[in-house]
Amino acid sequence: MSRKITIKDVAKHAGVGIGTVSRVINGSNSVSPKMKKKIFESIEALGYTPNYVAQSLRTHKYKNIAFFADISNPIFAQIAKESQIELEQFGYTLSLCNIGEKDIANKISSFLEGRRFDGIILSIPKEDDEELNESLSNIDIPIVTINRDLPNLTAKVLTDYYSSVKEAIIYLLSLGHTNIALVGGNKEIRPTREGIRAYKDAYLIHNRVPNQALIKNGKFSSESGETIFMDLLPDIQKGYITAILSLNNQMFYGILRGMRKAKLQYPKDISIITFEDSELMQLLDPPLTVIHRPIKDIGKSIVKILIKSIEEPEQIEEIESVVIPTEFIIRDSCRPI
Repeated sequence: MSRKITIKDVAKHAGVGIGTVSRVINGSNSVSPKMKKKIFESIEALGYTPNYVAQSLRTHKYKNIAFFADISNPIFAQIAKESQIELEQFGYTLSLCNIGEKDIANKISSFLEGRRFDGIILSIPKEDDEELNESLSNIDIPIVTINRDLPNLTAKVLTDYYSSVKEAIIYLLSLGHTNIALVGGNKEIRPTREGIRAYKDAYLIHNRVPNQALIKNGKFSSESGETIFMDLLPDIQKGYITAILSLNNQMFYGILRGMRKAKLQYPKDISIITFEDSELMQLLDPPLTVIHRPIKDIGKSIVKILIKSIEEPEQIEEIESVVIPTEFIIRDSCRPI
């Protein structure tokens, strides 16, 4: 089945910006006759059929944004909340769709069918889904991704995992820990890749070579976190592994459950650090050392980029990604050895 020709293809063929093509299709008088002729020739050559629904979206007729994520992760629910608060200031509503981990392309297309949206906020479980990436390339409304590197989607909000993970590992190494387990999700997504890169670089700064076997990956679930912990348990009990850094809060809950079952305490038996700060992390006894992500700032940045993409489509190719800084907060869940 041949790929659907999009406005992006027309812009590339004509050697102009997407916004210029959009203005010509919408009958704007701001484009010269010579340029209009060139664009219409590209439309005819490529066999492009304008998506009039998408055009009406760009006139803000619907004032609705679609948010696609696996909302079993409570962080995405928080990001959705902060995005909605920000969107309300611009008169938009947010429609949330839980895409889970499988059959993502069909879930997204089914959700979009029969509904009208001005833009999309997106975070998917993996970046190498060819069917999904092809499907996304055929969508003619702005898409902002969260912590994902996807083909042809340049508008994105990223979290600086690297800096704080490196700082956390250096901190543990300075306390005397040499065998630190790094627990994360799918290695084919940006957050895990950046976490692993930071982990390795921190060891290099201390002139050490990390044990690759201590980099553990699984699903973003407490069950997976507990399974990984149980696999690590014999080496923890032997005193070989003395610290764990979890890149995911859901997996961390499983690590805590595994510790309880094994009757281990932190930091006495194992030092631990995790992502995401909350009142619970501060109330645990002892309070947890964490890497904090400013969820409110993430939500605001997503909306800022998305609104700009909707209101200034001619600038969409020039919109730069935003990197949100993280903060490493030291509390009492790690001990020197």
